[in-house]
Amino acid sequence: MGRAGPRGRGDPIGTLTGAGARKRNGGAVVSILQRYVCGEVLRSFLLSLLTMSAIFVLFMVAAEAMKSRLLSPRDIAELIPYIIPSTLPYTIPVSLLFSVTVVYGRIAGDNEVIAVKAAGLSVMTVIWPTLFLAAALSGVLVFVSRGWIPRSAHNAKMVIFKDVEDTFYKLLKRDREFNTPGWPFFIKVKDVEDRVMLGAIFKKKGKRKDNSDTFTAVVHAKKARMQFDFPNSMVRVTLEQAEVQNYGEKEEDVMLVNNDVLEIPIPADGQKPMQRAVQEYTDAEIDREVAEARKKIATDRLRETVRAGFQFATGRYEEVAWGTLQKAQVESSYYKRKINELTTEQHLRTSMALGSLLFVILGAPVGILFAKRDFLSAFISCFVPIITLYYPLMLFGVNMGKEGTMEPMRALWIGNGVLALLSVWVYPRVIKY
Repeated sequence: MGRAGPRGRGDPIGTLTGAGARKRNGGAVVSILQRYVCGEVLRSFLLSLLTMSAIFVLFMVAAEAMKSRLLSPRDIAELIPYIIPSTLPYTIPVSLLFSVTVVYGRIAGDNEVIAVKAAGLSVMTVIWPTLFLAAALSGVLVFVSRGWIPRSAHNAKMVIFKDVEDTFYKLLKRDREFNTPGWPFFIKVKDVEDRVMLGAIFKKKGKRKDNSDTFTAVVHAKKARMQFDFPNSMVRVTLEQAEVQNYGEKEEDVMLVNNDVLEIPIPADGQKPMQRAVQEYTDAEIDREVAEARKKIATDRLRETVRAGFQFATGRYEEVAWGTLQKAQVESSYYKRKINELTTEQHLRTSMALGSLLFVILGAPVGILFAKRDFLSAFISCFVPIITLYYPLMLFGVNMGKEGTMEPMRALWIGNGVLALLSVWVYPRVIKY
């Protein structure tokens, strides 16, 4: 034994004795244990998130590449940074669930939870730090879901459709023809070189009297170049040495080519891929769109109704614009559906982000209860109810909200409510553990 020094301020024996000293030492041990658990959960979470994100991105990029068969390695490299944010609402909750079941199952299996209870502390002592970590991650996910993730989803689509002309020429060079349903022209070429169509043939589609398909006119050109004008829903084709053959009875088919330019209207179906989906709107844009839609409903339909009412009241029945009234009714229904879709998307983002916290609240006690079993059993025991209850209820809420059957604020929180009830059922068993 070493020589004991004089009892005083720096005396180790004096430091280790007494109730106050034991309390200070116990608090230090608890602090160390909490930091240890939080660090283990964070490390496991980051590894799980990296793995799951890589898997998600691999499958999503592979699916898109197989679908379009047009993505080059450069396009894929440019696409990946925009796809990763879109996976976060799904990868973060599952990664957190996996991390807490593994870490808490291991520390419980090492009897560290029993040691905490033997020291007179609650099991929540080691759970609280992870709950704070999950709450912080949920807050971050709520924040990025409002702006960064929707913008990334839009940019990802723009990578695929960043150059519509380039995509069109790739398709044309691969297939040597372009015959999309809805487009008024069938296009056939001998070859494509540097965005120039060689030996181009444009056949205008039409209908016979028996409603069968036919071609009413054909345009032959030695060379042709196309320019897409989406704001005006038009494709302008510049032709060289063009000839027009008319097979139909309409005189306008003879005037297809004006000053060596052929104008092809873009059908509505052809513009859909370029239109922004609801998932690509930021929360600020959603608020503006909802406000504008509500203004349209409040003013346009009311104006036409009041006008028709005055015309009825004054006996001018023949002046009632029934077509305008019907249009106002149709537009009102359209704007109501639009409001439902936008508000549903907005609540879905918040609900899924806060679901990360509920995943941890449920996963931590289950991991402790499965201490003597393998961690995979604990993870599956949590994940199965989530797959069979949470996500189906979330999809059910999305459909109910978009259809207007239930308010989105209620419909999108049913799944989170189920997870909360499961947590209430599990925690008493852990506290008695």
